Amino acid sequence: MSDDNSLIYDDCTKVTSFCTVEHTIYGYAPNLGVNAFFCAFFGVFTIINVLLTWRYKTWFYGSLIVLGALGEGIGYVGRIMLHNNPWDTIGFQIQICTLIFSPSFLAAALYLTLKYIARAIGPQFSIIKPVLYPYIFIACDIFSLLLQAIGGGVASGADDQDGTKLGGNIMLAGIVFQVVTFLLLYILIAIYIIKLRKNASTLSSDAVSLLSSRDFKIFAWAMFVASLFIFIRCVYRIAELAEGWANEIMRDEVGYIILDGVMCLIATAAMTVGHPGHWFKYMTKADSSTAEREKPLRNESSDASVMA
Repeated sequence: MSDDNSLIYDDCTKVTSFCTVEHTIYGYAPNLGVNAFFCAFFGVFTIINVLLTWRYKTWFYGSLIVLGALGEGIGYVGRIMLHNNPWDTIGFQIQICTLIFSPSFLAAALYLTLKYIARAIGPQFSIIKPVLYPYIFIACDIFSLLLQAIGGGVASGADDQDGTKLGGNIMLAGIVFQVVTFLLLYILIAIYIIKLRKNASTLSSDAVSLLSSRDFKIFAWAMFVASLFIFIRCVYRIAELAEGWANEIMRDEVGYIILDGVMCLIATAAMTVGHPGHWFKYMTKADSSTAEREKPLRNESSDASVMA
């Protein structure tokens, strides 16, 4: 598993006087307490989101959060296995694959909310049709996810240093693509906000009421916080993988805990606490009919300029 002198340590399967912890890729045995906490946290939040999805009938949004939280929980099972045996190949494969791509599901849930936010406030302020947001950004997310999953599989199953390096580079490409997607998202949101402020006088009373409501502000801030922390985590992963395996950043457990584990924890918590089923009912099936959910909140006079 080690990138340094990998041929020498290829046959290591457990810690011995020769196969030391320091010669593994991470250079440490993951902290049991911290990883058990993360495993329990994501397990609990998986269950909570299953219940919230059932209650509010937010099937797509809820399923994405469940997949993201579940993947994170499974990943920390792999790290617990590495605590018990830092040379455990299966544990390494589990955590490298799931912890790399699970946040992509959380990102996809964020992209989904854009369509409903734009429709509810004013589709005319968006430079693309609101219905296209999930199609464009989730497609990008799927592409990023595939790259990360393929890279993780190649890296974890590689028999030599070249294979491991190739897998790492594929994962890196996937994460870089995800960061670029986030930057595009932020640009589109900024344009939307600018156009909204310039044309605030054209907002319908329903849209004004929504923007000033406490519920919507809580929902919007929760989604923003989640997106910010997922973005930070992705930037960290780029720095981690850019220098190859067993580099200084990758072997810093505290850095990983803060910039990956805690970032994903906060994002998952924000998207759960700020669940649209409670704070942004425009997205739910529990409180309104399909027609009401699909109907934009807008002035009749602006119908001609609305992009459905």
